[in-house]
Amino acid sequence: MQPNNLTALDFEDIKSSIKTYLRTRNEFSDYDFEGSGLSYLIDTLAYNTYYSAFNANMSMNEAFLPSATLRDNIVNIAKLLNYVPRSITCSKACLHLEVQTSQTNGAYPSSLTLSKGPVASGGNFIWNVLSDTTVEVNTTTGVAIFDNLMIREGSIVDFSYTVSSFESQNYIVPAEDADIDTLTVTVKPNEASTTSDLYNLVDTVTNLTATTRVYFIAEGEDQRYEIRFGDDSVGRKLKDGEIINLEYLVTSGSEANEVQKFTFIGDLQDSLGIKPPNGDVTLSTKEKSQQGSASETVESIKYMAPRYYSSQYRAVTAQDYAVITKKIYSNADSVIAYGGDSLNPPIYGKVYIAIKTKTGSSLNDATKKTIASDLRSYAMASIDPVVIDPDQLYVYPKVFALYDTGVTNNTSEIKTNIQNSVNDWATQTQINNFNSTFRNQQFQKAITLSNKAISDVSVQTSLLKYIKPQTNQTNTYCISTGSSLYDSAPSNVDSDTTGCKKEPVILSGNFRTADRPGVDQQFEDDGFGKLRTFYNTGNKKVYTNTSAGSINYETGDICIGPINIVGAGDNVPATTNLNLSDAVTGTGSVIDTSLLPTDLQLPTLFIPSNSSTIPASTPGTIINVINPEVTVAPVGTTPPPTVPLNSLTPKVFNQAPTLVEVASINNTGSLTSSCF
Repeated sequence: MQPNNLTALDFEDIKSSIKTYLRTRNEFSDYDFEGSGLSYLIDTLAYNTYYSAFNANMSMNEAFLPSATLRDNIVNIAKLLNYVPRSITCSKACLHLEVQTSQTNGAYPSSLTLSKGPVASGGNFIWNVLSDTTVEVNTTTGVAIFDNLMIREGSIVDFSYTVSSFESQNYIVPAEDADIDTLTVTVKPNEASTTSDLYNLVDTVTNLTATTRVYFIAEGEDQRYEIRFGDDSVGRKLKDGEIINLEYLVTSGSEANEVQKFTFIGDLQDSLGIKPPNGDVTLSTKEKSQQGSASETVESIKYMAPRYYSSQYRAVTAQDYAVITKKIYSNADSVIAYGGDSLNPPIYGKVYIAIKTKTGSSLNDATKKTIASDLRSYAMASIDPVVIDPDQLYVYPKVFALYDTGVTNNTSEIKTNIQNSVNDWATQTQINNFNSTFRNQQFQKAITLSNKAISDVSVQTSLLKYIKPQTNQTNTYCISTGSSLYDSAPSNVDSDTTGCKKEPVILSGNFRTADRPGVDQQFEDDGFGKLRTFYNTGNKKVYTNTSAGSINYETGDICIGPINIVGAGDNVPATTNLNLSDAVTGTGSVIDTSLLPTDLQLPTLFIPSNSSTIPASTPGTIINVINPEVTVAPVGTTPPPTVPLNSLTPKVFNQAPTLVEVASINNTGSLTSSCF
């Protein structure tokens, strides 16, 4: 008889199977296995079988991408899909330098050069420029300006190999913390040569010839990257004696983010060969350090590798565009792509790529154009990729929690528990990201379960969007909520006796117009589909335009204008630049329009008709949940109504609001920066 239960992997099951087999043998028919020394031999056999089965099972798991656990094995499988995991990424900052040069023989130098290498210190880190930068010197003042100077954290390292065909060589970037995006590969004929050829990184062999100077890269053991060259068929093959030089940045990654203060330590030299003293350098920070990140995790590799391979270096489906965008733009935290045909009205021949950055900042126009240009090499000829900013929709919840005083009176603890629970809920639902939906029932349930003393929860929900007007331009601005808005019932209020007065459900923040630059105005709806502008004098509203725009309560489309906005929030024209004819009404004009503030944003709050479920208005919409305002009161207190009429407070949102914290989860799907 053969041993039974051959598929058992548990130790006790294996042991039981061995005992069952031995009992079938005549030699052991009257033997007590439990109370004898033979039991130890059975244990040894069971352990040996158990370990062998475990190792065999784990070895087989490591051969497949979904079940593999060791990074080296996952990377090797990803190589078969031609996927290169992302390396550690250096943190970057944006500086503005002004250097006062000195006259020689009564004349200032024509140019000033900032040498490659260390430029600044800050946050216990060294910051570099990766190439020499030359700017012209103002011949009148002698001032040279380095604007939008991008600096990177780390240390520049040079490493060389000598090519030899007599031994097997692996050209490895020896540093584990090397930012491969900064890698430069050059090859020179011999050690004494003063000239070298630059080799370019390629992903595919398409259009490569035997003389093309290219290299390929892949992650090797211990997260060290390997460089490979051509074979004289696909790319040029290196010759004996040639010198390979690798130049790269060894960095601390995300540890160097959020540095704001820098001290200049760079090397300057003017066109006359004179080095200005560092005391003549004025340094200011335009953008704090950001975009530093750790190397790609194994979870991300397992998620991205098959999807990147499925695109076959072609952008055909929307998923292809999203995957390739994350590959070519490392600052992308989440990307979504969708065809223009899915919009209303449809726009054919375009695919829109919305990018949520790791830093939370919006992309500037130059970066958008660069990404779109890179995508065109993958796209079909008839499709035009368009990179856009996400459409940000903010959910503003006010939480009112009732607690049982018989359980606890520690309201501070209850508020802390509520906040922690909200953060956990945000992480689990991946709110504050694409393809998210705010569900009030889940939100309230998370708050109720946060503390055993909470007996009831009431939530007021309003929505927030920003209008970003162009300074001193007459335009009509439209925003969409993606869902219907609350339609208040007519009522008799104050002196109104018609029964036709309705409570506004839309209220904007403060703004100033070209015809009234001296007074803060706001707009609201009249309850019947029109927007009206007003300013406050004492406790009274003075309406300046009762037909300032329109609103569709069913679709949630809001349009204000035509209107000429010259200021918003606290960003208003300087009083010295105004010529006012009436200080009370604010009427007048702007003396110098070139001095008007820019980068205006106007917060607009509105009340949804259905606060239980708030969907995204477009595929490129991100639903953000603002850190809730929490009120805790004992049982017996009357909670406020769920519809927050007369409690819209957009003024507090002149600055971008603080969102609930969402912990980073791998593989999830403003300010305008001057450098990024």
